[in-house]
Amino acid sequence: MRERELDEFGSLFQRAVIPTIEVEKIAIDDIVVLADFSERAAACGRVAAELKRRFGARVSVRFLLSPGEEDHEATARRLMDAVAGDEHRLVEGDPLAHLEEITEREKPSLILAPAPLDLSGEPAAGEALGRFVDDLLVATAIPTLLIRKPVDGSIFRRILATIPGGRPDLIEQFSFAFALCPPGGHIRLLHVLEQDRLAELAEVLEIAPGIDTAHGGKELMSALQARMNHLLRGAVRTAEDAAFTVEASLEAGDPMEVLPRYARDATLLIVGSQASHRQFLASRAYELIRRVPDIPVLAL
Repeated sequence: MRERELDEFGSLFQRAVIPTIEVEKIAIDDIVVLADFSERAAACGRVAAELKRRFGARVSVRFLLSPGEEDHEATARRLMDAVAGDEHRLVEGDPLAHLEEITEREKPSLILAPAPLDLSGEPAAGEALGRFVDDLLVATAIPTLLIRKPVDGSIFRRILATIPGGRPDLIEQFSFAFALCPPGGHIRLLHVLEQDRLAELAEVLEIAPGIDTAHGGKELMSALQARMNHLLRGAVRTAEDAAFTVEASLEAGDPMEVLPRYARDATLLIVGSQASHRQFLASRAYELIRRVPDIPVLAL
């Protein structure tokens, strides 16, 4: 009897020291959809329509017609008008200039874009301006949802969120994943302890006087695992009363190998960068996106 009571006390104590994660309320009030000549634009419209139903968002559809593409204006208007929205605007001129207007002046809650963005009416050149999406990710801190192939049904049913090693109050992934997952859905929170990062820290241990490198490396790994486990378990506990399920995974290894394995069953990948958004492409997050080419990605 006493052993059972001690076990129950231990369980309660463990729950007491696991933190709850402060999940911010995510407001999606206005969405800008960047339409293009690809069939992915219609998929963007369907995703925007779902978010409009769930969050009451206003949807503005833009077609950025590049210089020299005036002969394709009629086609552009037809494709743009086929995308559901509250407003439709054909914007002629430099796409990057209008992107700056969107990100610096309008500042919507969310940008929805096909990736790569096909801004050319010529089939042979259809993918030539895919770099525009790269510029989009670098230019803005606005959450950007990339649709990379036609999709059927909701993309929010099975969410895989990669969790960086920052403080809980800096992690947007928790809040967005919890807000976007519908009732009956599933969220997987994944943090990968990168081997190259551990190697960098091991080098520090080698030059630190009085530290046994082998022992110190093991202690370091143990401490990092304990810290992230604590955080991830806190996120799972926070979602206990939610209408969806949340699981957390912590692995050591190469994210480029680990992530594709977890992404096989996911319908949406959420990634963030520990660096600023203007350094996004220099981070590992961009390469992670490239490793799972068919899954829609929410870049924070």
